[in-house]
Amino acid sequence: MKKKERHKFTLFEEGVASPAPGENGVLLYPFRNMSAHSFSFPFSGISRVRDALMIQFRPLLGEGSGGVSIIPFFVKSERKLSAGCVFALFGGEMADMEESGREADYIVWPAPLAFAGEVGGNGLIIWTDGDFVTTVWLDGWVPIYYKTASAEESDAETEKESVLAYIALQGREAGKIFMADRKDVSKRRIQEMGQATIEGCPAYGQLDLSDRGTNLLERREKLVSSLTLAGRAAVTSAAALLLMALGVYLHQASVLDAGMISAGTIYSSAFREPSVGSPLSSAIARLRSVTSPDADVSFNSVMRGVSSVWDQLGASDDISIEILRYGGENTDLTGKTKNNESIQHLRSLLEQEGFTPNRDNIQQIPGGELRFNFTITRGAR
Repeated sequence: MKKKERHKFTLFEEGVASPAPGENGVLLYPFRNMSAHSFSFPFSGISRVRDALMIQFRPLLGEGSGGVSIIPFFVKSERKLSAGCVFALFGGEMADMEESGREADYIVWPAPLAFAGEVGGNGLIIWTDGDFVTTVWLDGWVPIYYKTASAEESDAETEKESVLAYIALQGREAGKIFMADRKDVSKRRIQEMGQATIEGCPAYGQLDLSDRGTNLLERREKLVSSLTLAGRAAVTSAAALLLMALGVYLHQASVLDAGMISAGTIYSSAFREPSVGSPLSSAIARLRSVTSPDADVSFNSVMRGVSSVWDQLGASDDISIEILRYGGENTDLTGKTKNNESIQHLRSLLEQEGFTPNRDNIQQIPGGELRFNFTITRGAR
């Protein structure tokens, strides 16, 4: 039976010692300048998700995008699906925390998320911590709303009424409500509630907003990616050897005057299925089907290229991307602009990045703007 992991939950200002051996330390930090936005993509991997999120957020942040940390938190992560939220951190809070040195042995959580188990992953958490009141709304354990207000300008009841009104405007229900003040919650109670959160949603055990945690996730992903590429190379080499072996086998069969055995029989013996058409052509097609595509059309390559184009466009109100649909053969890009010159500029930048953009259509939409669609290709199989 697998031993249950033990976590030690510590509020930031307590200044306690490092976790005991065998304990996973969780530092509960009261982030003041942070927001949360849910996401769901038909792919996984922190690098891919980050690239997609940067494309989504860069037009909104404009020139200020360089001062914002985008940190994904995966509640679900499968081979063809990832869902969770992205925490957008503004200001220098992370740097202040790291200068204190207290996070060295801990992973870092936003303090209110230690109480996610109290609402069963669905509901409101309103946490008063000294001079600030933080409100978090969870849906399926995913933080979809995160707001911090000064206690001088608001209080817990006011923030509760405000977020309930916001939820009602969306035609939804808040779920269970948990309200607590730091001065009224003991260390033992925080420990119990934090452990209940981990047990209710094990994905929280991977939550870490520190730079160390994010870098560790990226290193893990790069290791898996390297192993995958090595596996593809091995498959390609094996396919080449198999093709050579098949050629030698056919040659030996003819040398040994095995004329009674047809090429179709050899194909059936090698691949355990009958050949359709020419056995040799069928064998070659079968082997080609296991080779990997050209790396130039990989998701990461396309996202880097499109991100580079968007960087060159800058924070412009003349053009925006609405839909970016990636495919193995080509990528569809749909957006809107105020004039045709911006479309031509985008085409030119895409060509400089090695893409071949094919414009499908341009439509006039209400408001005098133009909606355009590009099908872009890159590299070859």
